[in-house]
Amino acid sequence: MARNDGIDRTSVRNLAVSDKSVGNTQQHNEREKDSYRNPDILPHRAEWNVHFKKPAVSYTDLFARMEASSTISTRGLKPDATHYCELVFDVNSAYFDNRGGYEFAKQFYADAYKAAIQIVGGEQYIL
Repeated sequence: MARNDGIDRTSVRNLAVSDKSVGNTQQHNEREKDSYRNPDILPHRAEWNVHFKKPAVSYTDLFARMEASSTISTRGLKPDATHYCELVFDVNSAYFDNRGGYEFAKQFYADAYKAAIQIVGGEQYIL
């Protein structure tokens, strides 16, 4: 998030993901696509991606399992209710580069993951 004012920033937002687009979200997040429109995504650096909880099956299958095991309930929800949300972090590279680079970034996201667990009420609610 560069504003060209000399201040490095990061922001986080909670993004609703529709049932229709959750497959595309998974392909993007898990680097399952063959190509990306975002020039900042470098497929040859995918091994640098850090997973705190790597899905063994699709997001929709995980959701169905959570529902079947009564971890979550969709009873009483409106038909058009949002079932999936994603925490999106916007960070300019200088924010990490000026604070220790890749190692700082890994710790930053590890701390963010811990915070997300607290926000949603437990790791069992994270796909």
